[in-house]
Amino acid sequence: MSEPTITVVVPVLNEEGFLAETLRSLRAQTFTDFELIVVDNGSTDGSPEIAARFADRVLVEGRRGPAWAMARGFAESLTGYITAADADTLYPPDWLQRMVAALERPEVVAVYGPIGFREYRNPIRAATVVGYTLLVWASRPCGVHQVGAANFGMRRAAYLAAGGYPPFADLVAPDLRLARRLAQLGKVRYVPDLVCYTSNRRFAGRNVVPASWKAFRTWLEVATGQEKLRWQSFWARGPSAKPPR
Repeated sequence: MSEPTITVVVPVLNEEGFLAETLRSLRAQTFTDFELIVVDNGSTDGSPEIAARFADRVLVEGRRGPAWAMARGFAESLTGYITAADADTLYPPDWLQRMVAALERPEVVAVYGPIGFREYRNPIRAATVVGYTLLVWASRPCGVHQVGAANFGMRRAAYLAAGGYPPFADLVAPDLRLARRLAQLGKVRYVPDLVCYTSNRRFAGRNVVPASWKAFRTWLEVATGQEKLRWQSFWARGPSAKPPR
C-alpha cells in the first residue's frame, strides 16, 4: 500500500469542546488521500478519546507548546506534503484539495491562506477574511509571511531543510519564523481562496490596545530577525495562556 499524499497534524491541549467538530470537518474532505495525526500535548480532558475516534494515529508530546506538538507529528509523517490544523477550526470540504493543488507547483515550497472567525456570519465573516488578506499584502514587503498554523502547508523536504519548528518552538510566532526560512528555499505562496474558520476565543475579551501592541511586537520581532520573545512569558497575562496562532 502506497503512502498517502499529505499528512494533517492536529496539536491538541484540552480541546474537547471543539475537537470532534474539527476532526469531522477534516474527515469530510473531498481530497481523501491523507493521513490524520493528532498529537496530544498533555490534555486532562476527553480530547485523547475524541481523537481516537477520528485519527489514523494519536501521539503524545510531553514538551508543552503547539510548535513542539506539530514538530512531533511532522517528524512521524512520511508523506511528501505536510500541514497542521488547529483543534478549534472548521475546514471547508475542498480545503485539502486546494492546498495540494497549490503545493504541486514545482517552484512552491509552502502555501498558506486566510483565516476567518467561525463565530461570525457574513458579511462580518467575509470582512475578517479580507482584513487578513490586506495584512498579508502589507507584511510581504517587510519579508514577513503572515501565516497561521491553522492554514499552513509545505513540502516535507523543505520543512526539514529549513530546520523545522524546533529552533523556534519556544519563541513567539514560530510559524512566521519558519515561513521566513522556507522562503529562502523557494516560493511561499499565499492562496486567497484557501480559507478556514477558527474560533475567536483567544481574542474575545482581550483589551484591544494591549493585544494589538503585543501582536505588533511579535510582527516586528520577526521582521527584524530577532529571537528574544518567549511565548510562555509573553502571552502569560490575559484570559488565556495559550498564544494566538
